[in-house]
Amino acid sequence: MSRSTTHTFTCPCGQVFNGQAYEYVNVADDAHLRYVVLAGLINVSTCPNCGRRAAISMPFVYSDPAYNLLAYVHPRADAPEDARLLILEKLRDVYMDATKLHEQQDKAGESSGNNGGRVVSLSASEAKDMPPLKVVFGLEQLSELINNELSPEDRLGRLALSTQSRSEAERGQFHDITRKLATEMGCCIEVEDMPDEYTVWLYGSRRQVGALMRELATRG
Repeated sequence: MSRSTTHTFTCPCGQVFNGQAYEYVNVADDAHLRYVVLAGLINVSTCPNCGRRAAISMPFVYSDPAYNLLAYVHPRADAPEDARLLILEKLRDVYMDATKLHEQQDKAGESSGNNGGRVVSLSASEAKDMPPLKVVFGLEQLSELINNELSPEDRLGRLALSTQSRSEAERGQFHDITRKLATEMGCCIEVEDMPDEYTVWLYGSRRQVGALMRELATRG
C-alpha cells in the first residue's frame, strides 16, 4: 500500500495546517493517486484559509503494476548532471542488493524477515516480477512516462464545479456534495476558495469525468 507522512505547515497568512507527503505511491491500491500525480498535486497541500499551496520537495517511488511501471521520482527537474549520475549509481546498487536479498531469503524459506531493522515484505518470486526501475527527474517527466502508457480515455480529465455563494455553510455543503460525487466516481478533488467564488476541481480519467458529467446531467 502507499506510504505517506504528515507534515505541519505554517502559511504566510498565519494558518497552521497538516498535509501528506508520499514516499511511496502504489496505484494498485490507491488508483486515484495516478491522477493526483498527473494533476501535479502529489506532495502538495493547500492552506484552508487562503488557498496558498505548500509543496514538499522530496523523492518518492511510483508503482503502477497495471502498466508494468516502477519509477523513482526525484523532485528536481533541473538536477545537475553529476547529481543525476550519483543518484542513478546509488539506486542501481540498492535495486540489485534488494533483489539478491529476496533470492537468498526465498532459498532459506524466509520470504519475510528483518534486515537491519527494516522489514522485507516481498518474496523472491515477487522481486523477480518487479519491472525495471526507471529514474525520472520532475513530475513533468513522470507524467509523460505515465501518459505514454495510458489510452486516451484513461488520461487526465478535469471538471470544475463552482458556486458564487459567500455563505460558509453553503460552501461547506457544496464541498461535501462534490466530494461525495468524486468519491463515488473514483476522482480526486482540489479546492479554490476565493472571496467571490468557491471552486472544486475534480480530477480523474477522461472516462470517469465523462461519467460524472452524465451523472450530474441526470440529477438535473
